[in-house]
Amino acid sequence: MSKITALLMFFALTVWLTACSGPNCDSQTERQRGNIDTGKMGRDADTATLCTDKTDYNKGDTVHITFTVKNLLDEQIVLDGGQQPVMDICVSYAPCLSHYRPDIAQLTRLELAPGQSHTIQWDWPPPDADMSKSVEPQTNSATGYGKWIGLDKGLGTVRVDFFYAPRRVVP
Repeated sequence: MSKITALLMFFALTVWLTACSGPNCDSQTERQRGNIDTGKMGRDADTATLCTDKTDYNKGDTVHITFTVKNLLDEQIVLDGGQQPVMDICVSYAPCLSHYRPDIAQLTRLELAPGQSHTIQWDWPPPDADMSKSVEPQTNSATGYGKWIGLDKGLGTVRVDFFYAPRRVVP
């Protein structure tokens, strides 16, 4: 009986650790507006997905952040940010990826063919990050934001929370 109990406890621990260290993602979908006058129905236009490679990190670890915007329509879409980047990644109140990478800051227009996607990645934190603006000291938590300019020129946002050092409060 003790072997079975030990095996069950090991299995439970494995499941728990896997749940805590797996990908951590959030997705949002922007809908294209319909038109009552023409009878055109609204439909999903694009989707944005922000992921960190896990939810819990040790202090000093690199957080791998991936942000993807995908065209869901059967026609080309153009995302136009004017003077703003079309896509950006931010962590809490610290400077965003566009602050560190000119190619992201200059990505102010993005054309996506049907089914095409565009991905940006960030290995965070950068060397000069102000951790007092990035990690909440009471919980050791941080919030990553993926921001993108939508078809209607509005700002869409997805977010993921993660812990950077041992959790101080159980969520």
